[in-house]
Amino acid sequence: MYKFEVYGGIKMDCLRCKEEMIKAKLKGDAVGTVVYLTNKKNGIFENEKNSTVSCYVCPKCGYVELNADNAKKLI
Repeated sequence: MYKFEVYGGIKMDCLRCKEEMIKAKLKGDAVGTVVYLTNKKNGIFENEKNSTVSCYVCPKCGYVELNADNAKKLI
């Protein structure tokens, strides 16, 4: 997969057809809901670790890819 920085975002080519993907918003049913990944170890004293998610869609074939914005925060 080919990625590089463009105007503060990431340019990404589709894994299936190699077309340049566009960044899109992924929305839930509730208004203002933010989509994020979470990781919590067992135990009531463990903190929940979160990362927001970026969504990319291929305008040619419709392939969708999700990326954790801060994957290291989940460790």
